Amino acid sequence: MWRVGFSLHDTDLWLSLPVLAVEVVGFLGAAALTWALWPVPATYRAGNDATGAPALLDAVVLVDQQPDHEVRATLLALRAVEHVAQVVLVDLSARPEMAALANHFHAVYAASDPADRNGVRVMLATVRTPQFVLLEAGDVPTGDIVDRLVAGFDDPQVAVVQGLGVSLAEDSAEHGPNGRHELVFERSSLNPALGRRGHAVWLGSGSLVRTDAAREPMVGNDVGLETLWQMSADLMASGWKIVAPGGVAVVAHRGVDAEQAVSQDRVQRARAARRMVFGPRGVLRSGSFSAGQRLSLLAWSVRPLSGLRRVVFLTLLGGALLAGSVPFHASALALVVAWLPAFVYTSLGLALLSGWSLRPGDRARWSLHSMGAACQSLRSTVAAHPVGRAPIVALPAPQYGAGLVIAVVGLSATLVLRGVSDRFTHTLGAMPQSALMALLIVTLWALALSLDLLRVLARRRQLRRSVRVVSSLAATLGERAVSIVDLTPLGAGLISQTGVELSERLLLDSAIPTRTGVTTVRVACIVRNVSPLADGDYRIGVEFGDTSDATADALAEYCTIEPTWARLGTVPSSVTADSTHMVYVDEPESERATGKVAVRLVSLLALVGAVASSVPTTADASPSLEHRLSGVVIAVDGQPASVDTVGDTV
Repeated sequence: MWRVGFSLHDTDLWLSLPVLAVEVVGFLGAAALTWALWPVPATYRAGNDATGAPALLDAVVLVDQQPDHEVRATLLALRAVEHVAQVVLVDLSARPEMAALANHFHAVYAASDPADRNGVRVMLATVRTPQFVLLEAGDVPTGDIVDRLVAGFDDPQVAVVQGLGVSLAEDSAEHGPNGRHELVFERSSLNPALGRRGHAVWLGSGSLVRTDAAREPMVGNDVGLETLWQMSADLMASGWKIVAPGGVAVVAHRGVDAEQAVSQDRVQRARAARRMVFGPRGVLRSGSFSAGQRLSLLAWSVRPLSGLRRVVFLTLLGGALLAGSVPFHASALALVVAWLPAFVYTSLGLALLSGWSLRPGDRARWSLHSMGAACQSLRSTVAAHPVGRAPIVALPAPQYGAGLVIAVVGLSATLVLRGVSDRFTHTLGAMPQSALMALLIVTLWALALSLDLLRVLARRRQLRRSVRVVSSLAATLGERAVSIVDLTPLGAGLISQTGVELSERLLLDSAIPTRTGVTTVRVACIVRNVSPLADGDYRIGVEFGDTSDATADALAEYCTIEPTWARLGTVPSSVTADSTHMVYVDEPESERATGKVAVRLVSLLALVGAVASSVPTTADASPSLEHRLSGVVIAVDGQPASVDTVGDTV
């Protein structure tokens, strides 16, 4: 009320009204999240009243562009999942090697049409059971995923039971500078909270689906994420419920290291959220939703669409600095007592309601990081580029962080122009010093968060993380006795007493112990790096060539499945929980530093501009020693003054 009624006087309405609208939208978004996270009893029937074991059902593995060893790990893990009758491999890429993998695991292979980018129609036409488990290739389910999710179907109105998924990677393109995964809030807090109301969102992997219910919505050719989110809205409009039990993870998601893949995912999230809200079948245009369903989908769309609000906010902030206009008037007491505490209490309240999965500052970081994706989502389609495309200029985060780079450059240029104007040219509008200082603080705050996300401020090296399993396996490399100290499905790290030549091709012989037995492996490999150690030994890195199915299965089980089950706490009794564990080996990524240097220089100029604007243009001078006297002329050179000069003042 204070902002609307008392803070807009004597302001430029072209600036103050949009700023007020940005604040109102932010408040409404926080209110929707607060409502969604508020603890309520579950509105669906699920629990311990299910009698007997669940019936056998199909499992669908959706493959897009995942590498072979990740698809193999998912298919291999499904062998240990209880109550699975048949595995269906839906291949969006139609690769011959995927058909060979399906044949090796005795799975049903189904390739989608080239125009079909989600595979939903193919999977619904292929499954034979009333319910099925959906997994994305590369994800590893727990053996009891069906037992944990099937209780949700005690309510006949439940169409999808979305299981809790976690990311076990310690660093990836989806991790922030604080080491936390960007989607942990949606997965572990928001979706389970919406699921207690029966209004969760179908995320795909790790879900148990009622086949007849999934066949009701109209399915197009959009990408999988957009299709599933729109199907979630359509199912709710038809009276179905979607639940998402939390607490215990039932699937481990694959780590995503390609920034372009993460960028495309964020673009799809923004576009899907915009269609759920503003589309023809969205919650604001369709009359088929209840109030709870509308609020749930609006709360889910807050974060994906927040990048658009952040773009408007930064544009208005730069406009205020360049125009020399303040967006609103307020006393220091009003700011300290009412305005600033509102932001602090909102952040703390959401952090407490989410179990600290949405920490203070996370909303601002997400919106800054997703600005480029949110703007790109306004286009109807996204141009497809091969993952790993070399950028023209090696800027930090060239794909996902493109919007951040633009924001840093724009804010820096604004501060430089403001500083030059205040100190030299005086071309921009004059501002009161207190208002200018407030705008500079907000600008520097946004600039600091942007630099933190770009990992420039902390001078953090950009590393490509390779998940490896620590091991101590005896092996033979050619004629040399070696020890395997870390292992991946694609290569190994060896310790040898003698060195080898780079690019030398050798045979590696060893035995890999897994829960299913000991597999003798003999694989051709090529030496990629050799480095001497302090004790006289050599560290050798080798890359595997073509491997047999038995060897590839043993590597997937040893390097991916068993360590994942160990970290999820669902290791079968035949496997010792501490027998293997994963580490993340730093591999410096070869990239040019010109982009980072450019961003640092631009940011330094912005700091100079902020200092120039904040320093007063005039200084208080010491009192002058000159005095001004006044009087009346009464005589000139000792003679009485003439009539013309009498009375003159000096």
